[in-house]
Amino acid sequence: MVAAINEDHRVRVAKMRRERMVARLLQAVMECYAEHVLTGPPTVDEVIRRADVSRATFYKYFNSVDEAIEQRASELVDEMVESLKDLVNDRMKPILLFTVSVHLFLLRSVLDKTWGAFVARSDLLRSDGVLFQGMTSHLAAALEAHEVRFSDAEAARMLAIGTMREAIRAISQTDSPRRPFVDQVMAMILIGLGIECDVAAALVNEATIFIRGAAPDRLTWWRDPWHKPG
Repeated sequence: MVAAINEDHRVRVAKMRRERMVARLLQAVMECYAEHVLTGPPTVDEVIRRADVSRATFYKYFNSVDEAIEQRASELVDEMVESLKDLVNDRMKPILLFTVSVHLFLLRSVLDKTWGAFVARSDLLRSDGVLFQGMTSHLAAALEAHEVRFSDAEAARMLAIGTMREAIRAISQTDSPRRPFVDQVMAMILIGLGIECDVAAALVNEATIFIRGAAPDRLTWWRDPWHKPG
């Protein structure tokens, strides 16, 4: 019995150590990747220097940097999908659901520039990805409800996702992102989808109020990016 307990303890400890090391390596990959604006993915040497581990340690867990990037991107997809599930509900009108979803990405990039830089450069928002498809379904529902106006669904998707990606990239490279910039990007996406300017501004305001009210109790990573202490 004692031997079995000791063995279980060793297994748990080994698992915890492995999880901590994988998280450490993935964080290093994410940080290095975010810094490579023009030169492509980082090398193994750059990653192990950032993580302060040996090359052998890296290859114990990953076959390549690309494999590590893919795993980290997959984790971020799962995390944001769960965040959206926790935050929104099907009773919301489709265009508000879309606005909250896109705005949440923009606000997350304000809170975490490394996250934003990684998202902007990775395939997290690729056209066959679950996040892209989710936002596409929100747009389709909004079109059916006559909340938006466009004649080409692919063009509408490209406008929305492309603008969001470029805004996230810009935010990640800015020392102090401004709320007016973030709000205007969101409003301009909506205007590009055929929504009147005043309606777009009202939707952005409604989405902001909803996120700032609901997120603190539902999203573990949330901090209000516009809150000024004191």
